[in-house]
Amino acid sequence: MLAGLATLFLALGAAGLFGVKPRWLPPGMLLIYWLPSWLGQSLAAQIMVASAIIAGLGEGTAQVIAVLATVVLFVVHLRNRRDGQAVMAAVKLEERLPVTAGFCPFSSRHGIKRIQGVAYAQGGERNTLDIITSSDAPTEDARVLIHIPGGAWVTGKRNQQARPLIHHLARNGWVCVDINYRLGPRNRFPAMLTDVLRAIAWVKTHIAVYGGDPGRIVLTGGSAGGHLTALAALAHDRDEAKPGFEGVDCAVRAAVALYGRYDFIDRNRLWGRNHDKLIQFAAEKIMPRDAGPQLWDLASPIAQVRGDGPPLLVIHGRHDTLLPSEEADLFADAQRAAGGKVDGVTLSGGQHAYDMLESAMTVGHMRAVRHWLESRM
Repeated sequence: MLAGLATLFLALGAAGLFGVKPRWLPPGMLLIYWLPSWLGQSLAAQIMVASAIIAGLGEGTAQVIAVLATVVLFVVHLRNRRDGQAVMAAVKLEERLPVTAGFCPFSSRHGIKRIQGVAYAQGGERNTLDIITSSDAPTEDARVLIHIPGGAWVTGKRNQQARPLIHHLARNGWVCVDINYRLGPRNRFPAMLTDVLRAIAWVKTHIAVYGGDPGRIVLTGGSAGGHLTALAALAHDRDEAKPGFEGVDCAVRAAVALYGRYDFIDRNRLWGRNHDKLIQFAAEKIMPRDAGPQLWDLASPIAQVRGDGPPLLVIHGRHDTLLPSEEADLFADAQRAAGGKVDGVTLSGGQHAYDMLESAMTVGHMRAVRHWLESRM
């Protein structure tokens, strides 16, 4: 039994240590690889401790495998610390990660108050949001974060993702808004973008009641949420995305896009042999049947770059198995070329959804994001 458990830990550590690019494997295999890789990175510190215990208790083969697993996971944990430190350095935050960073993976809800299921539009559950604040002190004229969850535009909901960042900001005086939006294939683009813009409009009108400052609103999200974060920040004034509220101001002060998709047609063929499958998925699950080139461009942040957009922080990991980090690099370069303000951070590890649990990387991430946002408001 100990040998089997040690082997599992070694496999998780190896998957966390070695990255697989989205173009290397068929789509189904990418998902299969992503899960152990994400677990190996996100829980590196905890699994390392468990492996060390097995190494101390076991004998023979179990002990050898457990020692090897401990070493591999220690390397992953060190890389997590290095990436956490690197993202802080990239935004000029001169802090050191605490030694304990990464050893408590689940974000505590202590001191957090969540108001759930507030309607921001008429679409039922998919048009609801949660408001998260500190429960320890009243808030007034606070900075406001709107979080857009990911899930490949077909799944995902509020109160599932980015809890470490949301709780960190709420404890430090922010008002955080965690939204739902309509999903495919039942709803087709630009429904998702429209809902995000409706949520921004609602927040601007109502957030003062909850202690937020409607003039200091920022966006963040990962994966599909990263895509919608960048898109809403840049296409906030596109009338075709705002049916019935074309004249409403939906601009935000800044945006942090995490491991997102920025080019719906994969102009640079970064997906290699998976290019056709990528486009097919979008056509079948997300885009309208009769979508023309203009709508595909509207869905692509890289086609919406502009010099008058808000400051962007774009973060992606080189070990992202589900979305290529090179796409984030190209998007950031295009926005800079258009005259926009962009800070890009590429993590040496950084699996897809790395920020869902509090690894050492996530601890650095949430401190860096807070510092970067507060320096721009």
